Amino acid sequence: MAEVVFMKPIPFFNLTRQYSAHKTEFDRAYRLVMKHGYFTLGPQVAAFESQLASYTGVKYGIGVGSGTDAITLALRAIGVRPGDEVIVPANAYPTMFAVALTGARIRLVDCKDDGNLDSNKLPDVLTTKTKAVVAVHLYGNPADIEGIAHVLKAKKSKAAILEDAAQAHGAEIQMTNDKWQMTNGTQKRKIKTPAWRRVGGIGDIGIFSFYPTKNVGAFGDGGLIVTNNEQTMLHLHRLRMYGEVERYKSIEISGVSRLDELQAAFLRVKLSHLEEWNKRRRAIAQTYIDELRNVGDIRFVSGDTPTSRSNYHLFVIRTASRDKLKNYLGDQGIGIGIHYPVPVHTTPAFRSLGYVAGDFPMAEKLSREVLSLPMFPELTREEVRRVIQAVRTFYTTAT
Repeated sequence: MAEVVFMKPIPFFNLTRQYSAHKTEFDRAYRLVMKHGYFTLGPQVAAFESQLASYTGVKYGIGVGSGTDAITLALRAIGVRPGDEVIVPANAYPTMFAVALTGARIRLVDCKDDGNLDSNKLPDVLTTKTKAVVAVHLYGNPADIEGIAHVLKAKKSKAAILEDAAQAHGAEIQMTNDKWQMTNGTQKRKIKTPAWRRVGGIGDIGIFSFYPTKNVGAFGDGGLIVTNNEQTMLHLHRLRMYGEVERYKSIEISGVSRLDELQAAFLRVKLSHLEEWNKRRRAIAQTYIDELRNVGDIRFVSGDTPTSRSNYHLFVIRTASRDKLKNYLGDQGIGIGIHYPVPVHTTPAFRSLGYVAGDFPMAEKLSREVLSLPMFPELTREEVRRVIQAVRTFYTTAT
């Protein structure tokens, strides 16, 4: 009788491997926080704020409770008020909720086939009431920040660019114009051509999320805002804690959103490994690309371009057989994800925006076709090989 071989499931994402590999560093960070006794806005938060700001290439970092809070507070800090218009890509599901919490009027724009905002469609929705454009670096693929800036300049718009780099820790853009600067005047710097810049620090203000699955992920939640503007930084310090300029002296109404000490200590450990982890993600991605190119109808959504470098937060493919492939891989014990299965304008929460199915063709098409394959630095070569083989087998036997 033939021996039955049971294959271990391949997780879509796994944090326990990362902890095991760096247990000594994480445990040391935990003991340090327990020993000094600061648990909110202490030395670990201050150090992490400074380190991530420096890594991103900006002056200031402000830690907050989540990536969602980071977007909401960043928009408030740059002057977005209820009734102002904010432009958001139609497929940016989590981002939409953060923008909505400001009370701003959301104007949607379709995306390109890489999942990022289509700057060519921006003039169609840009008005004199536009206060900000949210450029989401989806999947870790850098958005077209220069294209957005050029449209704003051509339209003489003073709208700010907020970079949602929640998924893009360490992703880069090659700046092509040595005299390029942000349109609202908050950043006036000349950039030598060609110059690679890390995303988050290119627009007027940028945000990061530290949800556990991110390239730099907390063992819980957290977020951070980066800016070169000192007044914006001071405003954000107020907004993250009761609108206070000093303890019990509040000059505006705000809630509480703080990055806690313990998470900051863990995040400092992770930031020190980000480049090596991103390098491993790129190697896994290249293997997927090399081995799945010309397989079935697969098209790659995640990837580099001549002027951008993805951090491969997710490895996303497109296929007309998405749901069948999803089910097949699941039956093989392979973890997968869909980012995202529902365009935001079709959800009940945003019906009031007045959009209907068909308004954003590319966003809607991607929602039916995208599938995220396992992607994290601790994936083994054998696991990557099994994922590839399963995808190949699906196209030769199951379609």
